[in-house]
Amino acid sequence: MLDLVQNHGIDRVLRFNREPRYGKPQAAGLGQVTAGLFSSPLSFVQISVVLLIVAVLARAQVFGSAVVNVDEQFYLLVGGRMLHGALPFVDIFDRKPIGLFLIYAAARLLGGSGVIAYHSLALLSAWGTACMVASMTRRVAPSGAALVAGILYLLYLDLAGGEAGQAPVFYNLPVAVAAWIVMTKSATATERGLRGPGLAAMALIGVALQIKYSVVFEGLFLGGWLLAVSYARGRAIKDLAIDAVIWVGAALFPTVMAASVYAMLGHFDAWMFANVFSILHRGSERPETVAMRIAAMAALTVPLVLSIVARRWTDRPTHEWVRAHLRFIDWWAASALLGVIVFGTWLNHYALPLFVPFSVAVAPLWTRRWGAAWLCLVLLAVGITGQRLLSRHSLTRGTNADLAMAVSAAGRFQGCPFVYDGMTAFYDVTDSCLPTTRAFPAHLQSRNERGGTGIDQVDEVTRIMAGRPARVMSMEPAYPEENLAARAAVYRVLRKDYSVLYRFGRGPRSFVIYGRRD
Repeated sequence: MLDLVQNHGIDRVLRFNREPRYGKPQAAGLGQVTAGLFSSPLSFVQISVVLLIVAVLARAQVFGSAVVNVDEQFYLLVGGRMLHGALPFVDIFDRKPIGLFLIYAAARLLGGSGVIAYHSLALLSAWGTACMVASMTRRVAPSGAALVAGILYLLYLDLAGGEAGQAPVFYNLPVAVAAWIVMTKSATATERGLRGPGLAAMALIGVALQIKYSVVFEGLFLGGWLLAVSYARGRAIKDLAIDAVIWVGAALFPTVMAASVYAMLGHFDAWMFANVFSILHRGSERPETVAMRIAAMAALTVPLVLSIVARRWTDRPTHEWVRAHLRFIDWWAASALLGVIVFGTWLNHYALPLFVPFSVAVAPLWTRRWGAAWLCLVLLAVGITGQRLLSRHSLTRGTNADLAMAVSAAGRFQGCPFVYDGMTAFYDVTDSCLPTTRAFPAHLQSRNERGGTGIDQVDEVTRIMAGRPARVMSMEPAYPEENLAARAAVYRVLRKDYSVLYRFGRGPRSFVIYGRRD
C-alpha cells in the first residue's frame, strides 16, 4: 500500500479505500452531488488558481477602502510616519510588535497612500495561507476536500474582521508554513532527529511573533510536538536538549533583535513597557460586554468545532500516517483555541488564527455524503453572511467618500488636529502632525486602557484640548466601554470653543468634525 501511495498519490488511494462506503449508484441527493463535485483529482496549481479567484471575490467589496478598520488605519499611519523618522513605542505608542508596522511601512514604500498596497499584500497573504491549508488537507483527504478547506478559510476571514490587513491575516501564513513543515517532517522522522526542519519552523514562528505575540501558543505547541516526536523516535536526551535550545533561540531571535535595536537607541524601557508590561496594566471590560463578545466568537467557531467532533466520531482512516497527520491537526486546533481562551481578548479578529487548523481538520468530512452537504451549507452560510457583514461595515465605519467629505469640510487649518474618536486616517490624508504619542483613539478613551498606556487618559486629553487643536474628530454618542471622564474633559472645551463643521454616519453612531471658533 505504501508503494501505491507513493506511485499514484493520495487522491487515488483515498478513493480506493473510501469507495465501498458509497455502494451502488442511487438517486442523486445534495450529499451525492456535492461529494462528487470535485471527484476528479485536482492539481495543486488548479486549486491555487481557484483559491486566488475566491480570495479576490471575497475581498472585492472593501478592497481599497482606507477606512475598512480603525486598527488598520492606525497601522498604516504608523508605517508612514516611520518612513519620516518616527519610532514606534517612543513617538507613537502601541503594543503590537515592530514587524507589523514594518509590513505597513513597506506598503507605503510601494507608492500612493499605501491602502491599495497593504490590501494587496494582505490578499496575497490570505491566498498563500489558503494554499497552505489546501496543501495540508491533501495529506488527509482528496483534492476536492483540499479546495473546500482553502475556500472555507478565505470565507471565514470576512466573518471575523480579516477582510483586509488585520495582524493574523499576515502572521497566519508563516505559522501555516511552520505547521506544514512540522506535520510533514515529523511523519518521517527517525532517531536522527528533526533539528533542521525544527529550526526552519521555529524561525517562521519567530517572524510571526514579531507580527503579533499571541502566536506564542501555537509556537509552544509546534515546539512541544517536535520534541515529543523526536523523543518517541529514540532521540538521545542530550541531543534533545540541544535541539530545544536551538529551536527556542530561533523563535526568540527576531524579538531579541528588536529589543537590542531599541536598547542601542536608548529606548529599551519604552520597548519593554509597550511590548511586555503594558498588557499587564490593561483593565477589564464590563461583564455584559465580555459575555456578548464571547457569544459572538462562539457563534463563529461552534460550527467548525462540531464538525471536528463529528469527523473524529465517524471517520476512521485506514492508514496510520493519515491518522498521525489528523492527530497533529487536531492538537494544533486545540492549542490555537486554548491560546484564544487564555489570552482572553474576546474580539472577533482574535479568532482568525483558529481558521487555519480548523479548516484542515473539518475537510475530511467532504468524503461522506452528509459531510459534503454540511460543508456546502457552511460555505454558503459563511459566504453570504460575510458579504452582508462587509456591506453593513460600509454604513457604520464610513467609506472613502465619507473620509474625503470630512477632509473637505474640515478645510484648511494650521496645527495638529485631534482624533479623539473616529478615523485615524484623518491624520494621514491631511498629512498633519499628531497632538499626542497616543494617537490610537482607544488608548485615550477606552475604559480598559486606563493605566495600560503609561499615561492618565483624562490628563492627556485635557492637555491636548488646552492646546486648542484646530480640528477635533469625535463620534457620538458615547459607546458603552468608553471612559466618560475623558469624554467629559473633551466636550467641556468643544461646547465652549468649537462648532460642528460636518456630521456623517448611517449607523448607531455618527462621526463629527468640530472646528475651533477663533
